[in-house]
Amino acid sequence: MNPFEGVEFDWMPIIGPLVILIVTMFAIAFIYRIFFKWLPNGLYNFLIGPVCLIGLYLWFVPMNVGFYELFK
Repeated sequence: MNPFEGVEFDWMPIIGPLVILIVTMFAIAFIYRIFFKWLPNGLYNFLIGPVCLIGLYLWFVPMNVGFYELFK
């Protein structure tokens, strides 16, 4: 007896944006690595977090999920 037998969920609206998020994060980290590998190792590792947050923001803008709508 399965209560969810006739329930179907469309995963495509969820999977597409997540794939774009992963690609955006890798692209931003790769660009950061190319341009700023000359920094000292401690500073380089310290700044990778803020750089990934910039990548997250770049993903938010085309998805129309600004910070105001996210934390509303």
